[in-house]
Amino acid sequence: MSEKSAKWLRLDNSAKIFPMMADKQNQNLFDIFIRLTEDVDKDLLQRALEITIKRFPSLNVMLKKGVFWFYFEEHGGKPKVYDADPVILKKITSSNCGGFCFRISCYRNVIFADFFHALTDGTGAAEFLKSLLFTYFTLKGYPVDGEQKVMTVGSPVNPREYEDSFLTNYKKKKIGDLTISSLKGKKSYRISGIRFDNAGKGVINLYVPAKDFVTLCREHGCTVTEMIGALFMLSVYETKIKPQSLPPQDIQLFVPINLRKIFPSVTMRNFSLFSRIGVTASDEMTLESLIATIHESLARDTRKDVLSDKISTTVYAEKFLPMRMMPLFMKRLIFRISNLFFGKNKKTATFSSVGVINLPDSFRPYVKDMGLSITANNACPVTITALTAYDTMCINFTRTITDTEIEKRFTRYLTDFGMKVKVTSNFWEVDDDALQIL
Repeated sequence: MSEKSAKWLRLDNSAKIFPMMADKQNQNLFDIFIRLTEDVDKDLLQRALEITIKRFPSLNVMLKKGVFWFYFEEHGGKPKVYDADPVILKKITSSNCGGFCFRISCYRNVIFADFFHALTDGTGAAEFLKSLLFTYFTLKGYPVDGEQKVMTVGSPVNPREYEDSFLTNYKKKKIGDLTISSLKGKKSYRISGIRFDNAGKGVINLYVPAKDFVTLCREHGCTVTEMIGALFMLSVYETKIKPQSLPPQDIQLFVPINLRKIFPSVTMRNFSLFSRIGVTASDEMTLESLIATIHESLARDTRKDVLSDKISTTVYAEKFLPMRMMPLFMKRLIFRISNLFFGKNKKTATFSSVGVINLPDSFRPYVKDMGLSITANNACPVTITALTAYDTMCINFTRTITDTEIEKRFTRYLTDFGMKVKVTSNFWEVDDDALQIL
């Protein structure tokens, strides 16, 4: 089978780690949810999904275990639209998703799209969902237009859509020139709390007017990412560190960087790296000082030369001959051990700011807003995201603990700025049988 025809695909460089680290409890997932202005027609969405998936060969695959690496193989079946599960970000398995690495489900007026991160990142998933919406609205008979913002079913597939852009932008270097130490990080403060006694996760969404939030950022001379990151760090300090009179603690945020904005790429697969933003929490911290710290970190970590070095470093491990020849079970062991040094205990939270989803104007009468949830686990029990669709920004908190003090403090900061905030929750900390109501 030819990789060019997408019947067989290697996992991209970034994706290789995700099946290595998955276990019975944890799997690196993210969920993009779309609130429509009317209830979803499940049967029509099923038809739209069957039509749309044919346009995206890199998503129309199943994960297979090889001798040396996991790989993707073309899926011969049809994806299914499910009823939304009460458990958000429920693990995707070959049995509960028909072998696909994503899951489309719906409840009332909400469409949920869960993706195993080995398949794609938020940018690739968003492009697929725009196409799915276009097909669904067309089947509904709505007068929608792609407006050159949608990969419609009839549009040609560019082979670059399923390239591994890490390999495309890799520059060979000597091992002594690799920036391995920059990936290590240091021990950071870990949020703790009473965990849910089941697989459930608590979700709180803050909906704010996008224009008002941008105005707030301009008043402070910062970006949306810098403002939300700073407010989150303050909220963690005020609710978790300061009340316990803990000694100085390092708060570390992992912030994904979309490499498509820096390197030429149209891939539908993973193409992102992380910026590690750290600050020593203390009473001397201010919003302004945190904004400045985040700005400096992102300015450093988004430099093309720095990112090029990181790409070379991560790809080198894949190309290293002893690693290539090592059987899969040994690779998994090495990845898990390396996570002790490069991942576990090295971050307080992950904050993913995906920016604006560029929806066609013709979708406006039918789409209320969108949001994003990313996996939280015992090592990182709280995650935060920001996504804007049309006039509304959704700031999402997903957690594995019952405590909601961080979210409450964060919301209070926004309201103190005069921001109008609509808050929704799945109330998992109150009712373990609650369905996610967004």
